[in-house]
Amino acid sequence: MAYPEATPEQVERFRQHGYLVVEDAIDPAELDELERHCDELIAKKNELAFDWAWKEGEAREERQFRIVQSSPRLVWPEVDQCRFRSWAAEFGSQLLGTDVEFWYDQFLGKPPHNDAPTYWHQDEGYWGRNLLGKGITSWIPMQDVDASNGCMHFIDGSHLDGVLTHERVEGMASDLLHCSPDESRAVVCPVRRGGVTFHHSATVHMTTANTTDRWRKALTQHMQTPDAGGEGDHYEWKLWVDQRTGKTHVPADRR
Repeated sequence: MAYPEATPEQVERFRQHGYLVVEDAIDPAELDELERHCDELIAKKNELAFDWAWKEGEAREERQFRIVQSSPRLVWPEVDQCRFRSWAAEFGSQLLGTDVEFWYDQFLGKPPHNDAPTYWHQDEGYWGRNLLGKGITSWIPMQDVDASNGCMHFIDGSHLDGVLTHERVEGMASDLLHCSPDESRAVVCPVRRGGVTFHHSATVHMTTANTTDRWRKALTQHMQTPDAGGEGDHYEWKLWVDQRTGKTHVPADRR
């Protein structure tokens, strides 16, 4: 049944492991509509998207869009009224044990035969100390996913380890970050279309490159507690890259 409530067993598993896979969670009709609008973002990526894996030495006009990064809101404002959005906050609140609200989303598309993984990282490593223990993310794939096309990988229990040191990814012009966790604790999480993963904002995670013949399309929905206040008190490694100009900016709270 689409849009279930979290069971006590799921809540306990999330609290122990820092992540959860929920199968058959999204209404297929809503997922179809979401995918149609995300296909529009792909078609208009030069105007409506960034390349999260933009490589050094590539001119802005020559970006390969190895990881298309955008938001369906740009072409579909009604996404805010979709049930998968309110449900994620409800289910996320049950998992985290405190109320959370929708913060922002990201469409992340990986083209066929793509060599760009999304490296190991923690959401809190990007967001800063404002979100310590106050965030949760849902990830909705728009096709079956496994390690061949970019499914989620999690470091089991890493939400209990604190925030690891992050660094810029070598050779990238984008602001992609990575950390170096204990990969012996890595868990691969294949998911069928209609399923969702949730992870704590301190859980270390990554997705593999897409080696298949089809696009890998996914929507992340980031949620935070009402008192979190969004990004802030950033770590010393945090930088922003403006892909309209190519210039790098240091957050104001680090200056």
